[in-house]
Amino acid sequence: MSSHRRLFRSVVSSCAVVTAVSVLVAGCSSDSDDDTGTGSATSAGCVNESPSRAAGAAPVPISSAKVTLVDAGEGERRVASPAPDTSSAQSVTLVTTSEVASPGSADAETVETPLTARFSCTDRSEVELELGTVTSPDASLNGQLPAMAGTKAGLTTGPGLAPVALRLAPPEQAGEEARLAVEQSLVTALNTSIALPTEPIAVGARWRTERVISAAATVTQTIDARLSAWDGNRLTIQFSAEETPVNSVFAIPGGSDTLRISRFSSEGGGTVEVDLARGLPVGGELTYTGARELIGADPSRPLVQKTGLTVTWR
Repeated sequence: MSSHRRLFRSVVSSCAVVTAVSVLVAGCSSDSDDDTGTGSATSAGCVNESPSRAAGAAPVPISSAKVTLVDAGEGERRVASPAPDTSSAQSVTLVTTSEVASPGSADAETVETPLTARFSCTDRSEVELELGTVTSPDASLNGQLPAMAGTKAGLTTGPGLAPVALRLAPPEQAGEEARLAVEQSLVTALNTSIALPTEPIAVGARWRTERVISAAATVTQTIDARLSAWDGNRLTIQFSAEETPVNSVFAIPGGSDTLRISRFSSEGGGTVEVDLARGLPVGGELTYTGARELIGADPSRPLVQKTGLTVTWR
């Protein structure tokens, strides 16, 4: 794997440092009663055991979210309590596209990951995931990704359906590049998710979510969300987002060298659709845009880069 690719992915995983353009394109997940691949551990749509832990899944850090209710909204208020559906599995496809551009060069990477999600039968904060056949339009990467099919993963959620921890157990035959591509795709999607307030709310409610995300650079991500619709278990949330660096340090991945962040901007917004019965988003659209300038040993030769990130649930 090239040093450019390592640098690119590390930056994208934090949704920071490099400009981020992020889109959670509208889509709908489908439900399935197919228990293929889960064996006796699965009962209907829930899992009696943890296939990901049994497979030796390694923990992957997810940034915790702090939620502050600003306005509870007008009308009848109720708590947006998770109501896990254990009668059927959720089938959803996650697609992320990452882009980075600097003078004279540009790169893009798309990863499409079909996921089957089932809640634990006994612990509703646990969601077990199984990956289908992962693909990419990049011929080189696409040749490695099929080895990720059947990967067992797990997600622990906290209050407000906020992701707390991810675990991933790629098959032994999967190469490093395929593993990293899928891991960063999942982490990026979870780090841009919208956590819900635990207080009673109604349509029109507004709240703020804050995360500190660390990678090559450390940033504070601030999301201002508004509940625009609530139909049954489905909530439609509109939001705006901004990221600001905690300090000026940019650590070059794969080494001990650092650069200085001299200029930085990253902001966006969009819509996301959450189903209280499901462990993963079921639709939405989000966009981040921004830019960064890095200074090395020669201040007269700054590195200016723009990046893009799209995330699609369908």
